[in-house]
Amino acid sequence: MDFIGLECGICGEEFKKGDDVVVCPDCGTPMHRACYKKTNACPNEDKHAEDFVFDGFEKITRSAQGEHEAEEKLTLEKEQPAESRTGRACPVCGASNRVGANFCDNCGTRLSASRHRRADDTEEVDFSDPQFFAAYTLGQASDVPASTVYEENVTAGDVACFVAVNTPYYLSAFKRVKDGVGKFNFSAAVFSGVWFLYRKLYKVGALLLSVEALLYALRVYFTRGVSLEVLNGLMTSLGISMKNAASLTMDQYVKLSEAMQQLPVKEQLLIAAPTILLLLQITVMITSGALANKLYYRRCIEQIKLVKQEAAEESLSRSETSQSLYLSGGVNAMLAGVFGIIYLFLLFM
Repeated sequence: MDFIGLECGICGEEFKKGDDVVVCPDCGTPMHRACYKKTNACPNEDKHAEDFVFDGFEKITRSAQGEHEAEEKLTLEKEQPAESRTGRACPVCGASNRVGANFCDNCGTRLSASRHRRADDTEEVDFSDPQFFAAYTLGQASDVPASTVYEENVTAGDVACFVAVNTPYYLSAFKRVKDGVGKFNFSAAVFSGVWFLYRKLYKVGALLLSVEALLYALRVYFTRGVSLEVLNGLMTSLGISMKNAASLTMDQYVKLSEAMQQLPVKEQLLIAAPTILLLLQITVMITSGALANKLYYRRCIEQIKLVKQEAAEESLSRSETSQSLYLSGGVNAMLAGVFGIIYLFLLFM
């Protein structure tokens, strides 16, 4: 074993290559053999009762290991062709990156799903995180170049890193928003408030969910209560059973329509209330789909500028800035999932 870098426990001199060295069998302290013969005792013998262990070997072990790994890496690089030494190409800007890089060095786009290392030191995708599964397996290719500038100091590369999920769609949608051309978001229309929570627009999401819940509760109240009672009384007066409401004849339908027109305006509104409320719900959904990309665009731009300003103040590298953008953006799948299940349950009950 090479003891260079350590000192003799007795004389205090550093060991040289070729020195005759002995090690204490109890604590591991190294000594020149000649020094040990003079004292015939370990210099740390008084500490043996305290289970003392010489820790100097850790230093030279780490040093030797580091040198060995550096030599292996250099040998491997020499043996491998040049094109195999680069990491994954960026799916947004196409730039070649360092091996093992998680974010593009050029535009900041996240290059892969979260990873961990196996025992053989090769990278393996962690599919336990569903947020990255589709992005990793399907890729995130986009026709919008990473250098595209949306606003001052905000590029498509920054947006790709911040959005994280379904970046190709939003890079294209944001470009249309920037050019003054709207793009309807069907996901936001169908899920409304839930979609806004998913994209971390919490205030808008909470407002929409509150409005939707109120409209839904009122519709259920009128459908199963007030409106049903008024309609049932009108049909009974015409000799029509409520049980046969789904199979009215043309004559019965005409009589019912004429009778409804004769009712006071208040009672007509009570009967029409469920339909009016349903139309209002549909209006909220359409409005959500029409405004979603614009609102999300504004939030992304504001947050990206804020993150990049803080990164500049802290003198962060491009890679560190990209990671900050990624952590600040992304989606809140858990919160959206909880409210999404409730939303679907109410929708189909």
